[in-house]
This record gives sequence, C-alpha cells and structure tokens, in this order.
Amino acid sequence: MIVLTSGKLTLLDESFNWVSVLNDQQWAYLDQYEIDNNIRRITLSDSPDPVLGVSIYDQNNWGNDKTQSMIKADNAIADEMFSGAGIKFNAALDTLGLYHTPVSIAGATVEAKPILYFKKDSTYPEDTIAALYMKLPDGRERLSFYFGFGDWSLNCIILNHIWINWGTRGIYNGFRRVYFTAHIDDVFLATELVDPKNNIIEGETQFRTTTKDFDNIKKYQKEIVKKMNPGSTYQVELAFNGNGVLIEADYDKSLQVFGERLVDLEFKKEPGQGTKNWPEENYQFKFSESLLKQDKLYTYFQNKANREEFYWSSHTFTHENLDNASRSDVDNEIRVNIEMAKRFGLVNEDGTSEKWWSGGSIITPQISGLRNRDAIEIFNQYGIHSGTGDLSRPTLCNLENPYLPYYTTMEGSNYEGFPVIPRSPSEIYYHCSTSEENTWMYNQIYREVFGKDSDWKTIIERESTRVLTLMMKLRHEAHQFHQANLRNADIKENSLLQQWTDAIVEKYNSYVNWPMISLKLDDLAKTFTDRYEIENCKASYSLIKTGGTVTGIKVSAKGKCTVPVTVPFEVERNSKFTYEQIGNDPLTIWVSLNNSSETINFKS
Repeated sequence: MIVLTSGKLTLLDESFNWVSVLNDQQWAYLDQYEIDNNIRRITLSDSPDPVLGVSIYDQNNWGNDKTQSMIKADNAIADEMFSGAGIKFNAALDTLGLYHTPVSIAGATVEAKPILYFKKDSTYPEDTIAALYMKLPDGRERLSFYFGFGDWSLNCIILNHIWINWGTRGIYNGFRRVYFTAHIDDVFLATELVDPKNNIIEGETQFRTTTKDFDNIKKYQKEIVKKMNPGSTYQVELAFNGNGVLIEADYDKSLQVFGERLVDLEFKKEPGQGTKNWPEENYQFKFSESLLKQDKLYTYFQNKANREEFYWSSHTFTHENLDNASRSDVDNEIRVNIEMAKRFGLVNEDGTSEKWWSGGSIITPQISGLRNRDAIEIFNQYGIHSGTGDLSRPTLCNLENPYLPYYTTMEGSNYEGFPVIPRSPSEIYYHCSTSEENTWMYNQIYREVFGKDSDWKTIIERESTRVLTLMMKLRHEAHQFHQANLRNADIKENSLLQQWTDAIVEKYNSYVNWPMISLKLDDLAKTFTDRYEIENCKASYSLIKTGGTVTGIKVSAKGKCTVPVTVPFEVERNSKFTYEQIGNDPLTIWVSLNNSSETINFKS
C-alpha cells in the first residue's frame, strides 16, 4: 500500500507558496506503480481534489477543529472495511482535537463511496463526508480521510486498524493481539488505608484480603469472561509476599525487615556493597505447617482448586526495597519466597512447578533492584531472567520502542542485558479499597490539574479511555493493582479491580470484536523478548506473484527468530509452522527461521 500524510504532500516554499514535495514525473511514477502492482493508496489529512470532483462542502468554510461525531456510512464497502478490521459499525468516533474538512462528492468524476460521515450539528445541517473510497477509471483504489491524524487520538488509533487492514488486504507481517492482565501486588500483606473522613493519606485502618474476597474474585473471573468477545480469557496474577502469612499467623515470629527506599530513585549500587536488613545471611525457612495454617489464606491456597484460578509470581518475601540491598538480603528475599511457594504447592522440590506459576520473571517491590548488579545476578541464579518495570519510570522503559523490553546497561546498572518488561500503573491506588477512598486520593493528586474535584464515574471513564488507547495501540503491558483493590466481601460494592475491569471491557466491546487474553508473567515477558529477537534477526517479507496473482509469502531472516505473519484466509498447511486463530482474530502463522527462508503458500 501507499500511505500519504496529506493529499499532495505540500509544504511552504521560500516564497510562501504551497508546493508538492514530488514533481509531476514522480507523481506519474507513483500512479503507474499502483496500476502495475494493484496497490491501494491511503491519504490521511487529504484535501478536496477538483480533478476528481471532490469539493469543500461549504465554500465559505474550509474546515474547523470543533468536535463532531463520526458515523460509518451505510454501504457495502464501508461495511467490508469495518468488518475486515473487526471494528464495530456503531463505534463511537469523533474529531476531538482534529482539524477536519467536510467534503461533497456531488460532482464526482470517479466512482466514490463515503466511508465515514461527520454527523450533522449546529454548523452543518446534514451529515457530511469525512472519509471517502474512490475507484479511478484505470482501476486504482483510494481511501481518503479529510481530517488530521494524531498518535495521541483514540479515534485515529482505531481508524488506523481500518486503513491498514484495507491497504494490506489483511496480509501483513506481525499479529493483532490484545493482552489484558491485572497484576495484584502485595498479596498476603496488609495495607494501611487512606482515611478520607479525617483527610489522612496513611490512616489507622489496615486491610488484608480475605478468603471470601478471593472466592468472589474467582466467581467474577468466570462471569466477566462471558461478557468479553469470543476467544477471551481473564485471569489475574497474584504477586505475593510470603512474610504476610507469618504476620497473620504469629506476628512475633514474622520477619521484621526494614523495606523502604533510602536512596535516590535512580541510585546505582556498587557491587559487593549495600545494606543488610535481614537478621542473618542464608536465612532458613523452618516454620511448621501448624503455625502457617493459622493463616486462613495459607490453608485456602494450599487447596489446588483455589490456586489454579489465578496466575502466581513472586513479589519477594518481605517486600524489601532492593535498590541498595546487599547480595545476602536479595538472596534471602528471593530464596525464602520460593520456599513459601513450595509450601503452597506452586513449586516442587525438583524445581518443576504448576503451570500457573511464573518462576522466570519477578515483580520487585517499588520497581527496585534493577540498578543493582548483585540483585540481578541473584535473580539469574534462581532462574529469574526478566523483571518488571513501570511506565511511570521512563528510565527503565524502552523509549525508542515501547513494544520492546528495556535492557539494563553497564552504565545504568553495572549489568548488561537484563530485560525489564513494562507495566502500566493504574489510577487505582495501593492504599485504597473502596471507590470513596480512591476518589478522595485521586482528587488529592489531580484537583489542581482539573481545577475541581472529580467523581468516581468521571475517574473510571478517564481510566477506561486511557487503557483502551493502550490496547488499541496493541500495547501488551500488564496493569498494576494491589491487594487492597480486591476488597469486596465486607462492602456494598464490587472491588475496585472489578469496577475498573467492567468499565474497560464495556468500552472495549463497544469498539471492537477482538478477544482479550490474560497471560501469566513468564509468558507475557516472553512476548516482549521474542519481539526483540524478531526486531534484531533482520526478517524480511515479500509477496510471491504467479502471473498477475499473489500466491504466497516468502519469509527470510539473517538470524534466529520466530516471526508472525497474518492472513485473512486459509493457507496450505506446513508441519514446520504453527497456526493460531483466536476468536474473531485473523489467522496468524508463526514461522521459525534460523538464517533461512520459508514460503507460505496460499490455497488456490
């Protein structure tokens, strides 16, 4: 496909005249290339073209930046474009923040079909054309949008899926998948809650999730997936701190380890140094079952039927900040929490584990330890080969490509190449357990930003838009929550996690028919590291033409990687490839390469 960022690719010359960056010969070459190869052209921010009979709707008004709703046109071509991309016909689209120019095709000299309309308003007495399909006499096809595009705009991001799918005819390198996983940090610990009534951020009331809370979350997971699109899964990840079991069973026998950060946020620890907050090195976990079973959550999750309803990962044993932790402290935090995982049955003595356990990646407390070489070396010692970062910590994110991991460096961490997988922080706060508490805390943070207080409905609407924007960009970050956000059994509302998820799912379903997939931490980390391999194996893709027909795809790489290719139809099956189609998503073919080439053949 050919994509133009404006109708004539114009700019102001030295004489302040609008001129095209391409000359007539170059435009003719582009036209002939489209004819010879049956290439479709997409133009964003197009201008009316009198040659094609496309004119401004109102000759006295070129356009405006006023927000107008956009609606799909009622014709077969528009239906095909929306359906092909999996976009709902009634998706709520508008021009928020976008300059737009309503056009008319009353004098069209080519076949022209509206795809989108600007809905009539006080300025325009009727629906006006926002996007247009055109077929020229020589067979060329074009799709023009008469408004600007921005990567910050949810509306544009959604429309990107339409024009990309149409322009490529549904054949492209890569795959379309939405991963949707909630990470619950601090499981088994108790949290001091905010106190809105007394205007206190660290109140006196503590909350710890109960067995009844988890029972209701288990039930909710089964209920919400029925509301999701076909092929969806929903399973939250419990990132646990084993010391919470001891605190509940017998506080006097729990570990009293200081856990706060006392160094700068970007502190880089010198290897071999660091604080020792644990009572001893190589601490041995020797607590009896009878003691541990005094915690109801311990016995609850010793039941496999309860464990298997969740994904599991380590959040360290006591929640000690690892930025300046000594090697022995890190070893204790990791090893002893694995010992607790063994007590639950998540991990076996021979090192094998239950399928819902993630032992190869870790969620560290306060996003810590990732600039501590000693910590990273201990992680690797216990088979932990990636950690999680946070979008609120850009120095631990891949700013050049957010779809890839950040890899630690000698300069930043005294360690080269440890992958850090991004997570998305939510506006559901760790010390809040009800919508009242969360609303109060939100307004402490954002009152000056918005100039007023926000109510819970507004907060959750902003959150659903923020998260949907990430999802429509096919960003794969998990979403961060904390154990207090699961509270539901002793209050007259669903948990904050449930209310947040309900809002996301409802908004998501109103736009697309794609599935939402929950992945455990290890599998999610692998999607990031696999993509890094794809980016660096120099993969290339080319269509195979037989006569005038495309009959297959040649995929090559100069390194080792497994690349995805998406097609809108069935292909000849090859035992060397893996085929994946989930719900309404198109067929994805995974091709393993090692300095080699493979061919995907279309069915004739």
